[in-house]
Amino acid sequence: MQYGIHVNSGAAVTDPAVLRDMAQLAEELGCESILIGDHLLPPQKIQTPFPVKMDNPPWHVYQEQDWPDCFTTLAFLAAITTRVRLGVSVIILPYRHPVAVTKMLTTLDRLSSGRIICGVGIGWLKDEFAFLGVPFEDRAALSEDCLKLMKTLWTDPHPRLTTAYGKIDADVNFGPPPVQRPHPPIWIGGNTLPALRRVARWGDGWQPVFLSPETIRQKTETLHTLMQEAGRDAAQLEITTLVGSNVSVAQAQTYQAAGVQALYMLTTTEQPDELFAQMKQFVATMREVGND
Repeated sequence: MQYGIHVNSGAAVTDPAVLRDMAQLAEELGCESILIGDHLLPPQKIQTPFPVKMDNPPWHVYQEQDWPDCFTTLAFLAAITTRVRLGVSVIILPYRHPVAVTKMLTTLDRLSSGRIICGVGIGWLKDEFAFLGVPFEDRAALSEDCLKLMKTLWTDPHPRLTTAYGKIDADVNFGPPPVQRPHPPIWIGGNTLPALRRVARWGDGWQPVFLSPETIRQKTETLHTLMQEAGRDAAQLEITTLVGSNVSVAQAQTYQAAGVQALYMLTTTEQPDELFAQMKQFVATMREVGND
Protein backbone atom coordinates (compact mmCIF):
# COMPACT_ATOMS: atom_id res chain seq x y z
CA MET A 1 0.00 0.00 0.00
CA GLN A 2 1.32 3.42 -0.95
CA TYR A 3 1.53 6.31 1.52
CA GLY A 4 2.15 10.03 1.44
CA ILE A 5 1.79 13.32 3.30
CA HIS A 6 -0.94 15.94 3.01
CA VAL A 7 0.40 19.19 4.43
CA ASN A 8 -2.73 21.21 4.98
CA SER A 9 -1.77 24.59 6.43
CA GLY A 10 0.08 26.30 9.25
CA ALA A 11 3.80 26.64 9.95
CA ALA A 12 4.68 23.47 8.05
CA VAL A 13 3.95 25.16 4.75
CA THR A 14 4.80 28.79 5.46
CA ASP A 15 8.36 28.47 6.81
CA PRO A 16 10.61 27.57 3.85
CA ALA A 17 13.14 25.80 6.06
CA VAL A 18 10.44 23.61 7.59
CA LEU A 19 8.91 22.95 4.19
CA ARG A 20 12.31 21.90 2.84
CA ASP A 21 12.99 19.57 5.78
CA MET A 22 9.50 18.08 5.52
CA ALA A 23 9.87 17.39 1.80
CA GLN A 24 13.30 15.86 2.11
CA LEU A 25 12.16 13.71 5.05
CA ALA A 26 9.20 12.54 2.99
CA GLU A 27 11.56 11.35 0.26
CA GLU A 28 13.87 9.67 2.77
CA LEU A 29 10.91 7.84 4.33
CA GLY A 30 9.73 6.53 0.97
CA CYS A 31 6.56 8.59 0.70
CA GLU A 32 4.88 8.30 -2.69
CA SER A 33 3.51 11.86 -2.82
CA ILE A 34 3.20 15.17 -1.02
CA LEU A 35 -0.14 16.97 -1.31
CA ILE A 36 -1.14 20.48 -0.28
CA GLY A 37 -4.59 22.04 0.15
CA ASP A 38 -6.12 25.10 -1.47
CA HIS A 39 -7.97 28.05 0.02
CA LEU A 40 -7.68 31.72 -0.90
CA LEU A 41 -9.72 33.80 1.55
CA PRO A 42 -11.47 31.80 4.28
CA PRO A 43 -13.26 33.97 6.85
CA GLN A 44 -12.14 34.15 10.47
CA LYS A 45 -15.67 33.20 11.47
CA ILE A 46 -17.16 30.64 9.11
CA GLN A 47 -20.93 30.57 8.63
CA THR A 48 -21.06 27.67 6.17
CA PRO A 49 -21.86 24.27 7.71
CA PHE A 50 -18.95 21.82 7.62
CA PRO A 51 -19.41 19.47 4.63
CA VAL A 52 -18.78 16.27 6.60
CA LYS A 53 -20.59 15.14 9.74
CA MET A 54 -18.04 15.34 12.56
CA ASP A 55 -18.25 15.85 16.32
CA ASN A 56 -15.47 18.45 16.29
CA PRO A 57 -14.87 19.94 12.83
CA PRO A 58 -11.37 21.45 12.49
CA TRP A 59 -12.60 25.03 12.19
CA HIS A 60 -9.29 26.46 13.43
CA VAL A 61 -7.48 25.12 10.37
CA TYR A 62 -9.57 27.38 8.14
CA GLN A 63 -10.20 30.31 10.49
CA GLU A 64 -6.77 30.72 12.08
CA GLN A 65 -3.99 28.96 10.18
CA ASP A 66 -2.23 30.38 7.13
CA TRP A 67 -2.95 29.08 3.62
CA PRO A 68 -0.05 29.76 1.23
CA ASP A 69 -0.64 29.61 -2.50
CA CYS A 70 -0.67 25.96 -3.58
CA PHE A 71 0.93 26.49 -7.00
CA THR A 72 3.85 28.56 -5.72
CA THR A 73 4.43 26.04 -2.95
CA LEU A 74 4.47 23.16 -5.44
CA ALA A 75 7.10 25.00 -7.49
CA PHE A 76 9.26 25.26 -4.37
CA LEU A 77 8.75 21.56 -3.64
CA ALA A 78 9.58 20.62 -7.22
CA ALA A 79 12.94 22.37 -6.90
CA ILE A 80 13.98 20.63 -3.67
CA THR A 81 12.79 17.07 -4.38
CA THR A 82 13.62 14.52 -7.05
CA ARG A 83 11.28 11.54 -6.62
CA VAL A 84 7.98 12.18 -4.83
CA ARG A 85 4.90 13.12 -6.77
CA LEU A 86 3.47 16.53 -5.91
CA GLY A 87 -0.15 17.58 -5.99
CA VAL A 88 -3.01 19.75 -4.79
CA SER A 89 -5.80 18.15 -2.80
CA VAL A 90 -7.81 19.82 -4.02
CA ILE A 91 -7.76 22.82 -6.34
CA ILE A 92 -11.11 24.58 -5.89
CA LEU A 93 -11.89 24.91 -9.57
CA PRO A 94 -14.35 27.85 -9.65
CA TYR A 95 -11.90 30.17 -7.85
CA ARG A 96 -9.61 30.76 -10.85
CA HIS A 97 -9.78 30.93 -14.62
CA PRO A 98 -9.15 27.39 -15.89
CA VAL A 99 -6.71 28.48 -18.60
CA ALA A 100 -4.46 29.98 -15.91
CA VAL A 101 -4.80 26.84 -13.76
CA THR A 102 -3.99 24.57 -16.72
CA LYS A 103 -0.97 26.68 -17.64
CA MET A 104 0.36 26.59 -14.05
CA LEU A 105 -0.12 22.83 -13.74
CA THR A 106 1.53 22.24 -17.12
CA THR A 107 4.51 24.37 -16.17
CA LEU A 108 4.80 22.60 -12.81
CA ASP A 109 4.70 19.21 -14.53
CA ARG A 110 7.62 20.23 -16.71
CA LEU A 111 9.59 21.78 -13.85
CA SER A 112 9.12 18.62 -11.79
CA SER A 113 9.92 16.24 -14.67
CA GLY A 114 6.42 14.84 -14.73
CA ARG A 115 5.52 14.50 -11.04
CA ILE A 116 2.36 16.62 -10.73
CA ILE A 117 -1.07 15.38 -9.57
CA CYS A 118 -4.05 17.57 -10.42
CA GLY A 119 -6.52 17.09 -7.55
CA VAL A 120 -9.73 19.07 -8.05
CA GLY A 121 -13.00 19.79 -6.28
CA ILE A 122 -16.00 22.10 -6.58
CA GLY A 123 -15.59 23.71 -3.13
CA TRP A 124 -17.79 23.92 -0.04
CA LEU A 125 -17.00 27.18 1.77
CA LYS A 126 -19.86 29.48 0.72
CA ASP A 127 -18.41 32.46 2.63
CA GLU A 128 -15.21 32.27 0.57
CA PHE A 129 -17.14 32.09 -2.70
CA ALA A 130 -18.94 35.30 -1.67
CA PHE A 131 -15.67 37.12 -0.98
CA LEU A 132 -14.38 36.12 -4.42
CA GLY A 133 -17.59 37.08 -6.22
CA VAL A 134 -18.13 33.53 -7.51
CA PRO A 135 -21.74 32.24 -7.46
CA PHE A 136 -21.81 29.36 -4.99
CA GLU A 137 -24.87 27.80 -6.62
CA ASP A 138 -23.04 27.56 -9.96
CA ARG A 139 -19.92 25.85 -8.61
CA ALA A 140 -20.71 22.40 -10.07
CA ALA A 141 -21.45 23.74 -13.56
CA LEU A 142 -18.39 26.01 -13.44
CA SER A 143 -16.23 23.07 -12.38
CA GLU A 144 -17.51 20.99 -15.28
CA ASP A 145 -16.53 23.79 -17.66
CA CYS A 146 -13.10 24.00 -16.01
CA LEU A 147 -12.48 20.28 -16.48
CA LYS A 148 -13.69 20.37 -20.07
CA LEU A 149 -11.39 23.28 -20.92
CA MET A 150 -8.39 21.81 -19.08
CA LYS A 151 -8.65 18.43 -20.79
CA THR A 152 -9.20 20.04 -24.18
CA LEU A 153 -6.10 22.22 -23.88
CA TRP A 154 -4.06 19.19 -22.80
CA THR A 155 -5.23 16.83 -25.52
CA ASP A 156 -6.45 18.75 -28.58
CA PRO A 157 -3.93 20.65 -30.75
CA HIS A 158 -6.85 22.48 -32.41
CA PRO A 159 -9.22 23.25 -29.50
CA ARG A 160 -12.69 24.54 -30.24
CA LEU A 161 -15.14 25.02 -27.39
CA THR A 162 -17.36 27.49 -25.60
CA THR A 163 -17.62 27.59 -21.81
CA ALA A 164 -18.64 30.05 -19.11
CA TYR A 165 -15.01 31.19 -19.16
CA GLY A 166 -14.89 32.16 -22.82
CA LYS A 167 -14.81 30.87 -26.37
CA ILE A 168 -11.90 29.33 -28.27
CA ASP A 169 -12.72 29.45 -31.98
CA ALA A 170 -9.22 29.56 -33.48
CA ASP A 171 -5.91 27.76 -33.00
CA VAL A 172 -4.01 28.88 -29.91
CA ASN A 173 -0.41 28.66 -28.76
CA PHE A 174 -0.70 26.85 -25.43
CA GLY A 175 2.68 25.05 -25.29
CA PRO A 176 4.83 23.64 -23.97
CA PRO A 177 2.85 20.46 -23.22
CA PRO A 178 3.09 18.62 -19.89
CA VAL A 179 5.63 15.81 -19.47
CA GLN A 180 2.90 13.37 -18.45
CA ARG A 181 0.79 12.38 -21.41
CA PRO A 182 -1.96 12.92 -22.19
CA HIS A 183 -1.91 15.09 -19.05
CA PRO A 184 -1.17 15.01 -15.30
CA PRO A 185 -3.57 12.63 -13.51
CA ILE A 186 -6.82 14.27 -12.45
CA TRP A 187 -8.03 13.22 -9.01
CA ILE A 188 -11.60 14.20 -8.18
CA GLY A 189 -12.30 14.98 -4.54
CA GLY A 190 -15.70 14.56 -2.92
CA ASN A 191 -17.98 12.09 -1.20
CA THR A 192 -21.30 12.60 -2.98
CA LEU A 193 -22.95 10.85 -5.93
CA PRO A 194 -22.39 13.92 -8.16
CA ALA A 195 -18.69 13.73 -7.25
CA LEU A 196 -18.61 10.07 -8.28
CA ARG A 197 -20.23 11.02 -11.58
CA ARG A 198 -17.48 13.60 -12.12
CA VAL A 199 -14.91 10.90 -11.48
CA ALA A 200 -16.55 8.67 -14.08
CA ARG A 201 -16.55 11.51 -16.64
CA TRP A 202 -13.20 13.14 -15.99
CA GLY A 203 -11.16 11.45 -13.30
CA ASP A 204 -8.02 9.36 -13.18
CA GLY A 205 -8.47 9.09 -9.42
CA TRP A 206 -10.96 9.54 -6.59
CA GLN A 207 -10.12 10.98 -3.19
CA PRO A 208 -12.93 10.78 -0.62
CA VAL A 209 -12.44 12.52 2.72
CA PHE A 210 -13.45 11.46 6.25
CA LEU A 211 -15.38 8.39 5.09
CA SER A 212 -15.22 5.00 6.79
CA PRO A 213 -13.63 2.11 4.89
CA GLU A 214 -17.02 0.41 4.57
CA THR A 215 -18.58 3.55 3.09
CA ILE A 216 -15.67 3.87 0.67
CA ARG A 217 -16.15 0.24 -0.35
CA GLN A 218 -19.84 0.82 -1.02
CA LYS A 219 -19.24 4.00 -2.99
CA THR A 220 -16.46 2.31 -4.96
CA GLU A 221 -18.97 -0.27 -6.16
CA THR A 222 -21.20 2.57 -7.37
CA LEU A 223 -18.22 4.26 -8.98
CA HIS A 224 -17.26 1.10 -10.86
CA THR A 225 -20.78 0.90 -12.28
CA LEU A 226 -20.63 4.55 -13.36
CA MET A 227 -17.21 3.99 -14.95
CA GLN A 228 -18.52 0.98 -16.86
CA GLU A 229 -21.50 3.00 -18.11
CA ALA A 230 -19.08 5.68 -19.29
CA GLY A 231 -17.03 3.07 -21.17
CA ARG A 232 -14.03 3.53 -18.91
CA ASP A 233 -11.79 1.01 -17.14
CA ALA A 234 -12.20 1.33 -13.37
CA ALA A 235 -9.05 -0.74 -12.86
CA GLN A 236 -7.00 2.27 -14.00
CA LEU A 237 -8.46 4.50 -11.27
CA GLU A 238 -6.36 5.59 -8.28
CA ILE A 239 -8.35 5.61 -5.03
CA THR A 240 -6.75 7.44 -2.12
CA THR A 241 -7.93 9.00 1.13
CA LEU A 242 -6.72 11.01 4.12
CA VAL A 243 -6.11 9.70 7.64
CA GLY A 244 -4.59 10.94 10.88
CA SER A 245 -1.01 10.25 11.90
CA ASN A 246 -2.25 7.86 14.58
CA VAL A 247 -3.88 5.43 12.14
CA SER A 248 -3.29 1.83 13.24
CA VAL A 249 -2.06 -1.09 11.16
CA ALA A 250 -5.49 -2.72 11.46
CA GLN A 251 -7.27 0.45 10.32
CA ALA A 252 -4.93 0.87 7.36
CA GLN A 253 -5.52 -2.74 6.35
CA THR A 254 -9.27 -2.12 6.49
CA TYR A 255 -8.88 0.77 4.07
CA GLN A 256 -6.73 -1.42 1.86
CA ALA A 257 -9.39 -4.16 1.84
CA ALA A 258 -11.97 -1.51 0.84
CA GLY A 259 -10.00 -0.75 -2.31
CA VAL A 260 -7.95 2.25 -1.16
CA GLN A 261 -4.52 2.17 -2.80
CA ALA A 262 -2.80 4.95 -0.86
CA LEU A 263 -3.26 6.70 2.48
CA TYR A 264 -2.18 10.28 3.06
CA MET A 265 -1.39 11.52 6.52
CA LEU A 266 -3.30 14.76 7.03
CA THR A 267 -1.29 17.06 9.27
CA THR A 268 -2.64 20.26 10.79
CA THR A 269 0.03 20.88 13.40
CA GLU A 270 1.89 24.18 13.47
CA GLN A 271 4.87 22.65 15.34
CA PRO A 272 7.67 21.39 13.05
CA ASP A 273 9.03 18.83 15.52
CA GLU A 274 5.55 17.40 15.99
CA LEU A 275 5.08 17.22 12.22
CA PHE A 276 8.31 15.28 11.72
CA ALA A 277 7.46 12.91 14.58
CA GLN A 278 4.00 12.32 13.12
CA MET A 279 5.49 11.56 9.72
CA LYS A 280 7.89 8.97 11.15
CA GLN A 281 5.12 7.33 13.20
CA PHE A 282 2.80 7.21 10.21
CA VAL A 283 5.42 5.72 7.88
CA ALA A 284 6.39 3.10 10.47
CA THR A 285 2.74 2.03 10.60
CA MET A 286 2.41 1.93 6.82
CA ARG A 287 5.55 -0.18 6.49
CA GLU A 288 3.99 -2.72 8.82
CA VAL A 289 0.93 -2.80 6.59
CA GLY A 290 3.21 -3.48 3.64
CA ASN A 291 4.99 -6.30 5.45
CA ASP A 292 1.83 -8.19 6.42
